[in-house]
Amino acid sequence: MISIKLLDSVQSVNKKVNTALASTINSKIKSKQSSITSQAKSLALQWLMSQPEISSLAGGELAGAFGLPIGSGPSVISAISRAFVDTVYCKIQLFDRNLKNGGIFIYFQPSDFSNLLSLPEGHVLYGLGDLHWLQWLLERGDQIIVAGYSYNAKSGLGRSRLGYMAEGGAFRVPPEFSGTESDNFITRALIGSYQEQAISNIIQKALA
Repeated sequence: MISIKLLDSVQSVNKKVNTALASTINSKIKSKQSSITSQAKSLALQWLMSQPEISSLAGGELAGAFGLPIGSGPSVISAISRAFVDTVYCKIQLFDRNLKNGGIFIYFQPSDFSNLLSLPEGHVLYGLGDLHWLQWLLERGDQIIVAGYSYNAKSGLGRSRLGYMAEGGAFRVPPEFSGTESDNFITRALIGSYQEQAISNIIQKALA
């Protein structure tokens, strides 16, 4: 019969084990930081591009309603997606010797939308002024933006060649696309059980 006698106390053994585990885990998650960021950026882009607002800006109702110059859709979408994806990053907080206070944190999109609202592509300049259409889309909801004029969809007319502003009525962002600071096509791209599960899968894979 073989017997084992521990020379250290149980508390001391646990401390050494936890310290070794913390070192191993910290080393592993640090090595995965770049990969996690890359995967999160890829997911964010997929979620954004699946939003109906994006396809509408490419040459649909929104392109016409906002008077986006003909052919500008791809550059507008590229600018929005680039600014959006560039905000995604992963932060690693190392675990202490008690295997506490550590974690993997993935950050998306500043809540003030400053990265998007500062885009020159989010404006349309014309004879009477500067139309900040991206701010309308993100923040103005169903508010009336232009009184006395409404959008009339008609192929071949207007800056977009998709329609023009006609006298009468009032213009607002089409209700199916309208957004507020807390609920717009950017927040809708990021918030949901599907997105939460996808991010969880990335982190679980990193820790496996």
